[in-house]
Amino acid sequence: MKLNFQINYCFTIILLHLLSLNDKKMKTKQIFSLMNVISWVVFIGYCIKAGAITIVSVLSLFANVDATENLYMGLDLFSLYVYDKLHFMSIAICLIVITCLKAYIFYLLILIFKLIDINKPFQEDVVKIIFRICNVSLSIGVIGIIANTYHNWLKTKVDFTQIDFDTSEYFFMAGVVYVVATLFKRAIDIQTENDLTI
Repeated sequence: MKLNFQINYCFTIILLHLLSLNDKKMKTKQIFSLMNVISWVVFIGYCIKAGAITIVSVLSLFANVDATENLYMGLDLFSLYVYDKLHFMSIAICLIVITCLKAYIFYLLILIFKLIDINKPFQEDVVKIIFRICNVSLSIGVIGIIANTYHNWLKTKVDFTQIDFDTSEYFFMAGVVYVVATLFKRAIDIQTENDLTI
């Protein structure tokens, strides 16, 4: 979880630096291209994380119980596995689903970069994707609350590694993205009205 914070911090510093550059040094298209590359890197990272957790969880169920001691980057769920396999699988599924949904957000962002035209950014397809990002963000927040509640209840039954599902900020993100999507939708309506009057 500390790694996620460090990665997010680095990307934020890079983005702020790019935004502070003079327009002559860095054009909008170049910033979009760079953000597209960053989105691909984060998307691939989340896919690798989801795949690793899935493979190790399945391996631990059918082949090697010791795999639960290092499920992913030091995540030790061995005592939970010994306590109850069903609870172990439930926590693993929560981790996999949340990670896959986070990857899906970045996949949708990649689609936006593919579809958007700088000269005419207000497009119906882009708005649909932005609304989908809002819905996925809200889903991550809700699943994260359920997973955290379930995790805290399990911690009273058995001692295992503390897991931070890291989803609270997705509620705020869903709200911000909803506002942006609504503004884009309104801009499309105004653009359509202007096209009709001309």
